Amino acid sequence: MFISGYHTMFYPCYIDLGKAARELFTKGYNFGSLRVDACSRSGENQEVEFSSAAVHTVATGKLAGNFDVKYRMPSYGVVLTEKWNTENLLGTVVEIQDRFARGLKLTLDSWYAPHNGKRSGRVKAEWVNRNVTVHSFSRSFEFWCFQSILSTEHFCNLDVGLDTGPHISFSGVTGLHGWLMGVQSAFDVSSSQVKSLSFAFGRVGTDYVLHSYVNDAREFGGSFYHSVAHNLEIGAMFSWMTGEPGARFGLAMKYCPTQDLELKAKVDHDSKLAFALTHHLSKRLKLTLSSQFGMASFSEGHKYGIGLNFHPCC
Repeated sequence: MFISGYHTMFYPCYIDLGKAARELFTKGYNFGSLRVDACSRSGENQEVEFSSAAVHTVATGKLAGNFDVKYRMPSYGVVLTEKWNTENLLGTVVEIQDRFARGLKLTLDSWYAPHNGKRSGRVKAEWVNRNVTVHSFSRSFEFWCFQSILSTEHFCNLDVGLDTGPHISFSGVTGLHGWLMGVQSAFDVSSSQVKSLSFAFGRVGTDYVLHSYVNDAREFGGSFYHSVAHNLEIGAMFSWMTGEPGARFGLAMKYCPTQDLELKAKVDHDSKLAFALTHHLSKRLKLTLSSQFGMASFSEGHKYGIGLNFHPCC
């Protein structure tokens, strides 16, 4: 059974708890921008992939874009990606899979700014077998992290910053018969202080997902997702922070009258109503239209967005 990313045989990561409802509020809405995405593949075995994106922000008039080239070499277990964006940043990602050990994946992600000579990067290692998954990575060559994930999705992060001192982050998710429970914390070794502590509790059913959380004993919230029918989904989210006079909440829905058409709508506590329409013009081309306006004052705060996505069908 699948429910928006949940599978009964595996527990989700902590950051994926509540994802089913969260996607109803975020996915498909691009108001405030005009966006075009394109992707194509070439080669005898489709080993070369070209992808590009251009985004025009309506409010500022700024145009941003990026261009990526991905080249797969299956015989060597290597994937090479070259990146460029309109901020004049050059990126290179090298992925090596199953070359040094079975289930081991090494990734080098680096960026270079030619105009000022600044460099940044991240090194990541991932090892997967039947019982354990191990990750290790560094951020911007300044923060080193070790992460170990058990098969039941318990995992631990260890961050060591060269300028701020070591940090330890831990998060884990476990469950029984559809019930899920998770915890996430961050600990500063240099000051011996717990920087953050969060708890989550939820339930995954055949057609619904319940999620609740507490962050640092200051923020309380939750979400609800229900697949009413094969073409109708509804969801709700709410949160409240101590010291705030009121709570934040929202309602959302997704309706697919046909296989080629998706209709989405949402409303929040500020009386902002948003709509999104996604039309699959073909197996390769998808058009998205979205709009948001305030019900209290229709003439204020109106936003719109248009998105066009091209992707090969195979």
